[in-house]
Amino acid sequence: MHPDILAELRRRHEEPHRAHHRWPRIAAMLEEATELSHAIGHRPSFILAVLFHSAVFDRRRPDAAMGSIALMRRLAEALPAATLDRAAALIAAWDRQAVPQTADASLRGDAALLLDLDAAPLGAPPPDYAAYEAALRHEAAHLDEERYAAGRAAALRLLAWRPRIYRTDRFHLALERRARRNIQGRLERLDPA
Repeated sequence: MHPDILAELRRRHEEPHRAHHRWPRIAAMLEEATELSHAIGHRPSFILAVLFHSAVFDRRRPDAAMGSIALMRRLAEALPAATLDRAAALIAAWDRQAVPQTADASLRGDAALLLDLDAAPLGAPPPDYAAYEAALRHEAAHLDEERYAAGRAAALRLLAWRPRIYRTDRFHLALERRARRNIQGRLERLDPA
């Protein structure tokens, strides 16, 4: 990746309204992707998706992921179109929080891995999980406490109702139990009734 592109991405990930979706989080995801490189179907597209998935980020903008895709296509236009298209599909999967319905098993696998990397903080040790939740709250500072708590509780309930939070066996085996404990504890604090 060209140094100017990386500098632009770092600049964007240091915007003051961000707390979780910052450059250290991208760096951690890239490091974990390196460890999981054997499980990635198309590494160039996967790395692009990690780098750009939250490049345009504002909780008030429902089209932020599409802005990230457009930015990626503009800044990385020298890369092959197929690589950019696959990275765009991965970013769109992250935005929808769903593995794409496609016959391409490799793309489905890469999307599942990206989603699990993104959801890894749910299964962090309790102090790290608490910091993650505080960072998410900071990023939604435009919402009053009642609206934020209701929305966050709804999102966490949807996760808790799923048979599996993590789609890949690696993340499921490593983080599922702690993620469920973290989510349950957070739900009890958000809605103590």
